[in-house]
Amino acid sequence: MIAAPALLPGAPLATAQQQIPNVQKAPSAAKYAGTYHAQTGTWTRRTNQFGPSLTDIIFSNTAASGYFSSAGGNGGFAPGSENFDEGGLPGLTNGNPFAIGPNRDTYRVNGFQISYCDFGPALSAGWEISFYEQYAPCTFADNPVTRITTTGLPAGGICWVIDIDLTGGQEFDIGADGGNGWQNDTLTDSFGWSFRYAGSSAATDQAGFQLAGDPDSTGGVLAGFGTYYGGPSPCLGSTGYLIDDFWWLEEPAGGLSSGCFFFGGYSNANGCNASFNPHASWHMQILAEALDQPSIGMDYCASNPNSTGGTTTLTASGSEVALDDSVALLASSMPVGVAGIFITSQTQGVVANPGGSAGNLCVVGDVGRFVQPGQIKVSSASGTIGLSTTLGEWSTANIPQASPPVSYAAMAGLTSNFQLWHRDSDMGGATSNFSNGLAITWL
Repeated sequence: MIAAPALLPGAPLATAQQQIPNVQKAPSAAKYAGTYHAQTGTWTRRTNQFGPSLTDIIFSNTAASGYFSSAGGNGGFAPGSENFDEGGLPGLTNGNPFAIGPNRDTYRVNGFQISYCDFGPALSAGWEISFYEQYAPCTFADNPVTRITTTGLPAGGICWVIDIDLTGGQEFDIGADGGNGWQNDTLTDSFGWSFRYAGSSAATDQAGFQLAGDPDSTGGVLAGFGTYYGGPSPCLGSTGYLIDDFWWLEEPAGGLSSGCFFFGGYSNANGCNASFNPHASWHMQILAEALDQPSIGMDYCASNPNSTGGTTTLTASGSEVALDDSVALLASSMPVGVAGIFITSQTQGVVANPGGSAGNLCVVGDVGRFVQPGQIKVSSASGTIGLSTTLGEWSTANIPQASPPVSYAAMAGLTSNFQLWHRDSDMGGATSNFSNGLAITWL
């Protein structure tokens, strides 16, 4: 393997590291491995099995450099460390003039793509991947929205690209622009992600992520090419929106090697697809549920303030045509990390503070609860809970009710009313609360 530019301690944080030659030329062009299914821990070889709900790419840092690094990975500098990188997910208020159409402030992430090289035995690769809603670039973080561990992945001394499928229960919600609206400040507008080696090869078998290529060769860090909002990339691969030329390495157990690093800079004089030096960022592409679905349903029965001071808000998107079976329910402005379930009835009503709750019950009569496996959720770091038919989490042909039969099918002319019921606190004491009611009349 041929050593490339040295690994250098880099801005913005000062470190006492020495220069470490820890970048290698990739032994081969990356091969496509297939799709790893996080819910079952299995993978489908050589086949992209992302469904139609995963057609929107919301972040794409895939420009190839031809290099990888085992820094923090395996068999290299500071093995077992966690590597942190950053990017941007623009929302409705984002002022980036290059983005042509962000239309969500919350994204439902259903899959992502990674690329790595692993010199261990076949099927010994594995990675722990974490995502952070708000992340100050080149710092350590320990508050992930989710953490996904993949094992039993292909290795064998070559490089791979693999899609990670999160459908079936591993999906997560992440707020745009750091979850708090656009501030025009990367310290608050960036999201973060990290990786840690989780494979089973020997400690001397090198393994690490593929490094991304020079952003000057793909339109720059503000273009966001290769995404639904930035349009197609004019080059092979694309550069992630708001990435920087450094990353943070966190050594376990308080090791002294933790710090902010880069690879000595990069240069490109030949334009598109002619990257010379690797950029200090890692291969990552993130996919989300289709974001162009129209809003459906009508509000009724207002919600009371929850412990955040705001009110839990229930909306729906998709199609009111019952046979389309395409509806996503989304509750937002919730407290973070609280359990909630969706409830439903064909009868509307208003019951104030039922059972000592702090909210209003808006569905009465024959009330059904979405309590099947995968339907009881915990609110994300952005204070959201979602339930989608396109992810197989429920179906318009199987809406729960209390009386036998225990479910019914939506049909034209019928109205179904929905609400979210969630845990909350009141003056320090435990209670519950509700969203507004939402009525959908089926076509």
